[in-house]
Amino acid sequence: MEVFEIEKRLVKGAIYGFLIGLALAIIFIPDTITRVETNVINVTTSYSISIREYLLKLLRFAVKTSLATTVVLWIREFYLGPRKKGEPSFLIDFVKSFTIVFALIILGVLALSLVAYFIGR
Repeated sequence: MEVFEIEKRLVKGAIYGFLIGLALAIIFIPDTITRVETNVINVTTSYSISIREYLLKLLRFAVKTSLATTVVLWIREFYLGPRKKGEPSFLIDFVKSFTIVFALIILGVLALSLVAYFIGR
């Protein structure tokens, strides 16, 4: 019976991770691309990407977030074992794992942008 509870938690985590990842992607992923070219004068070019490409970006981010949340929940179950009575609910663990995954994504994006900044300098 315990295996089904773990599977149920992982599936719930994957679904919630996907939905929250999709919501965050809609908020944070822009639908326009802006490029600044610097020769003699600064020229800013801004254009909208196609709906198909934008939706694929949103889905990619949501799927990555869902997979990462599932992995964090699985690792939690593997190392901490089954729950005891009186422990916090699934929602608290989900929020913890999602926060960790989101923080890692933000740190990765910041690191990549810093590397790109120093390379382009």
